[in-house]
Amino acid sequence: MRTNFTDAQLASLYASMTAADYTNPRAMLILFSFGGQVNAVAPEATAIPQRSSAFKMLYQTFWNSAAEDSTHVAWLRTLYANMHAATGGVPGLDGQTDGCYINYPDTDMADPAQNTSGVPWQRLYYKGNYARLQQVKARWDPSDYFRHSMSVKQV
Repeated sequence: MRTNFTDAQLASLYASMTAADYTNPRAMLILFSFGGQVNAVAPEATAIPQRSSAFKMLYQTFWNSAAEDSTHVAWLRTLYANMHAATGGVPGLDGQTDGCYINYPDTDMADPAQNTSGVPWQRLYYKGNYARLQQVKARWDPSDYFRHSMSVKQV
C-alpha cells in the first residue's frame, strides 16, 4: 500500500470481518510497516521493486480441516476481490497500491478468474524487473531446479 484505504475498502473489510455467516477468530489482515530505508533502494536494484510503499498487507486465515477448505478460501477470495475491486481484484500498480510482494505468493494472481485486471502476475510481483530476473535465472539455475508455481520462468 502506498496510501490509506479508501472508504469502499474499509467498508468491505469491515463487512468481511463482521460477516454473520463467517466466524473464524483466526482470520485476519495483517499490516506491516514498510518504507524508510526500504524505499531508499531503487526499484530496479533488487528482485523486489516495491520501493514506494508505506505498508505491506498480508491476508490470512487458518483452519484445521480440509473439509473446510472451500469455505475459508471463498471468504478470503471475496475479501481480496472486494478490497481490490477498483483494480481488477488485485493490488494494482497505481497510486494507491504497488502490486504484490513475492514473499506472499498467491497463485490466484495468475488465475484469470481471480485476476481480472489484465496485468500479468509477473508484472504485479516484479514490475519491470522480470526480464532481467529471467536472465539471472538462466545463468544461475539453467536446469530450473529451484522453482515453484510462481517462480521466475525460464526465457
